[in-house]
Amino acid sequence: MSYTPSANDLIAISPMLILCGVALLSLVVQFFVPNEEDSKPLWVLSILGILGAMYALYHTTGSPGYGKFFGSQISLSPLTVWLSAIYLIAGLITLLVAPPFLSQHKTLFPEFFPLLLFCLSGMMFLTSGYDFIVIFVGLEILSLALYVMIGMARSSVSSLESAMKYFLLGSFSSGFMLLGIAFLYGGSGTTNLDGALRGLFMKGYESNFSKLGFGLFLVGVSFKAALVPFHSWTPDVYEGAQTPITGFMASAGKASALGLIIVLFNHVPIGAIGESWKTLMGVIALVSMTWGNIVALRQENLKRMLAYSSISHAGYIVAGVVSGAGLEALYYLFSYSLLNLVAFAIISYLEQGKHEVTVEGISHLSGEHPLTALSLSIVFLSFAGFPPFIGFWSKLFLLQKIAESDLLFNRILLFGAVANSCVAFYYYMKITIQSYMKQETGAVAGVRDLPSMPTLGFLVFLLSVFFTAGWLFFQPGALL
Repeated sequence: MSYTPSANDLIAISPMLILCGVALLSLVVQFFVPNEEDSKPLWVLSILGILGAMYALYHTTGSPGYGKFFGSQISLSPLTVWLSAIYLIAGLITLLVAPPFLSQHKTLFPEFFPLLLFCLSGMMFLTSGYDFIVIFVGLEILSLALYVMIGMARSSVSSLESAMKYFLLGSFSSGFMLLGIAFLYGGSGTTNLDGALRGLFMKGYESNFSKLGFGLFLVGVSFKAALVPFHSWTPDVYEGAQTPITGFMASAGKASALGLIIVLFNHVPIGAIGESWKTLMGVIALVSMTWGNIVALRQENLKRMLAYSSISHAGYIVAGVVSGAGLEALYYLFSYSLLNLVAFAIISYLEQGKHEVTVEGISHLSGEHPLTALSLSIVFLSFAGFPPFIGFWSKLFLLQKIAESDLLFNRILLFGAVANSCVAFYYYMKITIQSYMKQETGAVAGVRDLPSMPTLGFLVFLLSVFFTAGWLFFQPGALL
């Protein structure tokens, strides 16, 4: 076996190399910027880096094409390419939206730009890795960058508290994953994805090592995906972090963890033992969607409401994955990530660095800021699965795929998902009701000096149109 990478190996990871290269370059460029508060050169450089990574990602699908690289350490497939595209789109939108709002908090540090790029490269390694060691390294790259980004508001106690909670619990979850990898290696003699998971089906005590290892690894992944009972960090971190960072974490960060679950269960061998693992994750998914929706009913703060709803949405996606809805789960993940980005962008706009956006605070928002109220309603109605918005079609495609199975457990998952969608409809509809059907003006809605932000407005407009009519031309079959 040669340890010298070939040209095809390097081209396969060229998007990650571009992101890391531009991130390192930006660390150098910041010392040559005359005004320390001038972030435009770093912003432009980061935008070009992501666009370059997008082009490289598209190029890899043709040359070298799909397959295994670096001695089966890296895998390129339609699934991994689409997951990488989700991260890059989320990163690009975050770069377009976040800087003005971070400036309001005086927390737009030069380090934000390389941290974001390193985080994106870690996400791509996470889901493109075909070896558990590569997967773990990708996880740590993105986690370390997120820890710092969450705590960048050094003068805010809530931001520092969020960073500390996420760091401590994230460290424990990383420990579970690393111990799981060790047991998987002990049971199979390899850390290669297919080889290590085949150890689940071996006979003898070696199989027990593999089962224990896979279980520990899933504990760590479930923490990153905020599945019950590993979800406790989510509302506090979402609320305490700066809202644009929360949006990035709730979209790209959540997509990377759920994308890893999709990848893992694409490689779990078929058989009775494989079905038992799917049943275990199905139970976790059912509990997650139920608990997330029930607690979200009582939330007044919009960021905490979205935090608990993210737990339920993770449950929907995992329920689809274990039921065989891989393509539909990916489509759901794509639309959910974009919805999160727009939701937190609008919340950032309404906060203006001064306000806490609550359900009562947006009362009569339509009377004071009609376009903002319309966009917010489109996003939350999409979350609820209200037709004809994209959230409805995402759930419909996912539930249809689950309904195709004759297994009793899948029917239970289907019933649970439909029932929970009805529960979620209540608290999502509260946003539209408060915006359009309340006469008294809330504290946030009453702020009349909201600045004009053409870039944000145009971006939200385009995505709102996509949420409304995008399903006409973009459906699961367009993904793979």
